[in-house]
Amino acid sequence: MTHEEHSMLTFALRWLPYGGGDEHLFPEFGLLPSAFYQRLQTMLISRAFLGIDFATRQRLLEQCALKLATTAEPTNPKRRGMQIA
Repeated sequence: MTHEEHSMLTFALRWLPYGGGDEHLFPEFGLLPSAFYQRLQTMLISRAFLGIDFATRQRLLEQCALKLATTAEPTNPKRRGMQIA
């Protein structure tokens, strides 16, 4: 695990009980919430982390999925009621 990955995981674990701490992501990591949660989700799925129990890992994955679903931008602006000039 890289230093950045370790920092991201530590941050996510610290803020998990409080809903994520999204307002601190850009100052801390230079990432928008969608990028942070995408990277965290990828790390959690693709690697086994020592010291993180299954239940905590699942809670983190659930939070990532929720955050990504709420920050997702539709690819078609007409779906949001926007008009294209």
